[in-house]
Amino acid sequence: MSNFANRLKSKTIMGIERLTTLAFSMYSNKGAYALLLGAGISRPAHIPSGWEVENMLIKQLACTQGVADIEDWHQWYKDKYGDSANYSSLLEELVKEPTERVQLMRGFFESTDEERELGWKKPTKAHQAIAKLAKDGYIRVILTTNFDRLLERALEAEDVIPQVICHESDIEKSTPIVHGKTVTIIKINGDYIDCRFRNTTEELDNYPEAMKNYVSRIFEDYGLITCGWSATWDKGLVDIINGSSSSRYNSFFTNVGEASDVMKTLAASRRGEIMLIKEADDLFTEIYEQVAALEQSNTSRRLNYDVMSSRVKKYLSSEQYNIDYSDLIEKLGTEAYDKIIAKANYNFTTTPEQFSAYFELHHNAVKSLIDIAILAARWGKTYHIEAFGDILVKLCTKPFKNGGYIDGTQYLHALGATLLLNTIGVACVKYERFTELNKILSLSVPAGNFMGFHRMPLLYLLGSIHWDYNTLNHLAGTNYYYPWSFILIERLRSHFKGCFIVDSEYENTFYTWEHLESLVFGYNQCYILDRFYVPTGQFLRSRLDYKMRQNGEEPYSIFFDSANKLKNEWKPIKQGMFGSSYDEYKKVFDQAEEFYKQNIRY
Repeated sequence: MSNFANRLKSKTIMGIERLTTLAFSMYSNKGAYALLLGAGISRPAHIPSGWEVENMLIKQLACTQGVADIEDWHQWYKDKYGDSANYSSLLEELVKEPTERVQLMRGFFESTDEERELGWKKPTKAHQAIAKLAKDGYIRVILTTNFDRLLERALEAEDVIPQVICHESDIEKSTPIVHGKTVTIIKINGDYIDCRFRNTTEELDNYPEAMKNYVSRIFEDYGLITCGWSATWDKGLVDIINGSSSSRYNSFFTNVGEASDVMKTLAASRRGEIMLIKEADDLFTEIYEQVAALEQSNTSRRLNYDVMSSRVKKYLSSEQYNIDYSDLIEKLGTEAYDKIIAKANYNFTTTPEQFSAYFELHHNAVKSLIDIAILAARWGKTYHIEAFGDILVKLCTKPFKNGGYIDGTQYLHALGATLLLNTIGVACVKYERFTELNKILSLSVPAGNFMGFHRMPLLYLLGSIHWDYNTLNHLAGTNYYYPWSFILIERLRSHFKGCFIVDSEYENTFYTWEHLESLVFGYNQCYILDRFYVPTGQFLRSRLDYKMRQNGEEPYSIFFDSANKLKNEWKPIKQGMFGSSYDEYKKVFDQAEEFYKQNIRY
């Protein structure tokens, strides 16, 4: 066992399975998660909280008036001045000039010579790990309620100069996050050098509209990881999160010990997870090390891919290599099948941890086949693509010797085959290989498949979503209307890197394939019990957005709109899909539209 594996095995305090899921999510969705950091992340560096700084300022003010030994300094200030303390009033009482105010605040956040010797007030391991993740592009947005500059210092040590927004007036002149080339830090409550802080209950309950809208958009666009933030005191921030539309990515609310009731409610409303941690240092160090290990593993895979790619392209270039190509595909198919069958025991109740583990097993088993399928669709002849049909059928079978199963768990057996089928689907749509795609989608799987003892259409086995949406969201740690669509998109994204000019074109093509697959499912009558139905997916929601953009000039819209214009000359029909008949296509299209209207999820 490797050192990395040993380290993972010994790590138990945080619930390693969920932490690994988080690391995989960050790795697979680079830059898609925003951090929300509170005072707890800086406490180990001996940085006082905003409340503690206020306490010390009030105490200094009281000393100038000969007052000492007060039990509650905030209450003393309120009794004395008739209002709650805030930084503006305190600093105005203590010092008059802006430079004096900054100098006064430095003492709370910057180390003295003695503190420097003790290692206080410097970036912690958590800050350093976050900086490394930001440098590598895994974190692009950090929101923090802290006034200190430990994050900035950690980033600068990694030669990363962040964009910092510490007041709503900074937003208008800032570079939009989506266009930024560096990480953006949003200091929601201010920065100690700026001296425009938010600290009173009123200030923390109601943020300025510009800051509220800016932060709300981040919560809608990004997944969320919180640390050192209890959610107890920041009512305004909690309201912003609750008022934001749910992101397509998950939310992880980390906490040391029992989470506050506010955080539990917030996690439930965002369909996120409460994750118990030991401390921030452990959390972010572990995340960074796992992501780095995945990065290193992927780098090695890419080197192997380059060698394999050159070999396959050679085989695709001439018929004289057909036997070599066939031997390679059969060998990789057998290896994938053997890896999956070795673990094909399903006599247990599926948990998120087991779902993640099986997904990794199946994905690793078919990775090489996925990459070759894309090359075959792009450069190969009909034979090269159709060769994957036998592999898909084989991957759907399961020996009886592996025993029974608990209902719902048997669907795990389809993960590898489903990834491969969707790869072939996206690639064939991209490269307009509809003849070959139609042949594969028309296959059936003999008895002994993972669904039972009867021959079934391949498209029923791999095109149906066998888990219900809530179960699938739970198992995958996601929060989507159509979780299966997003799971497949993200799993296959790295394989299609380089096939599309921009990432959005990959998603556009995926939804085109997803819709086409649904229609072929209906045309081939892959449904059971003689009741018409077709699979649904995120394409139902995305196509509405596509049609509103640029007068419907998105590739998805063009693809399906052109069917009504070209009719039998439409490429899928011309190449044999839907019985080579536009009328047959239109018939199933209209049936599917009625089904979609009744079953779309909002």
